Amino acid sequence: MKKNILSSVLIGLIVLSLEGGASSTSTSIKEQVMSVDKNWHTIEHIKNPAKEVQIAAVKTNWHAIEYIKNPVKEAQLIALSQDENALLLIDNIDKGIQLEAVKKRYFILKKIKNPSKEAQLAGIEQSYHAIKYIKNPAIEAQLAAVKKDARAIQFIKNPNKEVQLAAIKKDYHSIKDIKYPTAEVSQLAYIGIMSEQ
Repeated sequence: MKKNILSSVLIGLIVLSLEGGASSTSTSIKEQVMSVDKNWHTIEHIKNPAKEVQIAAVKTNWHAIEYIKNPVKEAQLIALSQDENALLLIDNIDKGIQLEAVKKRYFILKKIKNPSKEAQLAGIEQSYHAIKYIKNPAIEAQLAAVKKDARAIQFIKNPNKEVQLAAIKKDYHSIKDIKYPTAEVSQLAYIGIMSEQ
């Protein structure tokens, strides 16, 4: 019991010093690392933690990544190696990390807030189904998806004329999956379907 109270007091003093409330104006990186090793929540109170502190906190618990404003690449990798849900907690995921994660499993795109164009295309390269996991897919990703398989059009909200045409050229019957086809797209699909008969 006494040990827990002393530990809590020690953590409280460290947090106070991290916030600038103690007589000491700053704490050393070594002290910050010790603090997050004991209790990863103290990362919340460290403004702009050094790389070593970020890494120590994330090694202790991957949830710590949520409290690091701009986590270094190494901290992002450590968090992701522990749990892919860390992607949900990182605002600006390194583009290289996004790409590597998507190359392993395209459906991880649903956990990336704003996937890079390269990550989107890497996912679609694996499967046209990747398009359904991208909230606002780039035009290039939409085109790649419908060129891979015209059925991808069903997962794209409001595809533009270029994307609609690409889907129709791949398969005339994909017209059924376009909510509001342009007149030109409708005509091309009709001509194509009629020529099959």
